[in-house]
Amino acid sequence: MTDDSLTPPPLERLLTALLELPPLPGLASLHEAGDGAAQLVLEVLDTALHTPPAQPQCMAAVRYFCKHARHRLGLACWRDLQGLLEQYPQSDEGDAEVARLLWGVEAREHARALRVLVWFMAAYDVTELGQWHAWMGTSGFEEALRESLDTLGAVAVVLLWQAKSGRTDHAWVLRFARRALGHSVSEGPAMLAFRDAAEAMGVPQRVLAQQVAHWERAAMGIDDAPGLRVLWWQCVAEALQVHVAQESGTAASSDEWRVDLSPTSALRYGEAGIVLESQARELQANAPVVTALRLRQRSWAQGLGLWLEIQGEGRLSAMHQAAIAERFEAAGHRAPQLRYASANGGHQATWLATWRWDEAVWVPRDMPVADVKRWALETALKATEHWLLMCGMVALAGKLQGAAPALDTGLVGVDVKREATNEKKF
Repeated sequence: MTDDSLTPPPLERLLTALLELPPLPGLASLHEAGDGAAQLVLEVLDTALHTPPAQPQCMAAVRYFCKHARHRLGLACWRDLQGLLEQYPQSDEGDAEVARLLWGVEAREHARALRVLVWFMAAYDVTELGQWHAWMGTSGFEEALRESLDTLGAVAVVLLWQAKSGRTDHAWVLRFARRALGHSVSEGPAMLAFRDAAEAMGVPQRVLAQQVAHWERAAMGIDDAPGLRVLWWQCVAEALQVHVAQESGTAASSDEWRVDLSPTSALRYGEAGIVLESQARELQANAPVVTALRLRQRSWAQGLGLWLEIQGEGRLSAMHQAAIAERFEAAGHRAPQLRYASANGGHQATWLATWRWDEAVWVPRDMPVADVKRWALETALKATEHWLLMCGMVALAGKLQGAAPALDTGLVGVDVKREATNEKKF
């Protein structure tokens, strides 16, 4: 049963929740500029679902995309979405398949609306959410709608409504109010309270509604618990610290290592994670060495995908890189993507080994704490395995770098493979 009254204490809770919202991409710091493209994808997908006839399960469709399709399909930016649409013909079968992939429903009309939206934005070179919102507030936007009316059709009505009133999607605002207050509330009182909160914050209601709708679409509070994600990262950091301490006496990790965890606010919403860094970085001549490990999550808008990066210094020959790849595959892991971040000549080159793991740090609200901790321990062990394997292989490469004549005959390559199999196995 809904509560039709909003007394001052609930209004204060709603105001507090609004103040805690992250800013929209146009107001975000430059290091999150890549989010703008991913967030535009979310807005366009939602807009397509609102074109007549509006999809009755709109929120469920957006939830499906955020939790499943986005990460699985690798839709991190605008060009990724364009590439996906180009793979399927503009037909009933092709549109149905696109809808199933993106939203988990067979919504041909909305897939066609999505194609039209993508065409419209491509025609006017729109690629980021901040750019899209800024253009909507100009007279040039309405002129572009009129010029494209024959192609846009019913989509033009939805876009004009957005341009006039902003992203004031009552369903998303109501969902946010329900989540902030902890109970259902009727639309009238909720929108009045939302208006009062916007006035108290000194923010136009249209702008604040855009912010609320965007973050609700981006999955804040949709089958995900940021607080449990923070706990997950804390457990990973603690477990990683224990593993590093246990291995501190081995040849592969004889240096002192420090584990640093990103601030809590960043772990909830942004690109953040753990840095494992060596405190003894003296590089011997012609001796490559591992200097850091980074375990990170992508931002909310980009799907919270998990990735690992190991950094080192010194030259790694093509033969050594091939041996590293073979060793990881033999241990049941993917081979890393190796590249040089800087190459100043000689042994001072900085290299990066990267893995994109097939998992995202979505933590369901109903996941037991014990399961969260178990998952964190498994992730920490997996990261430690990668770190130890890379340290061992890099140290082995350093020992063999002095045997230059043997490299030409291929003999060292044989030794690398044989010695690699003697590295610690898991």
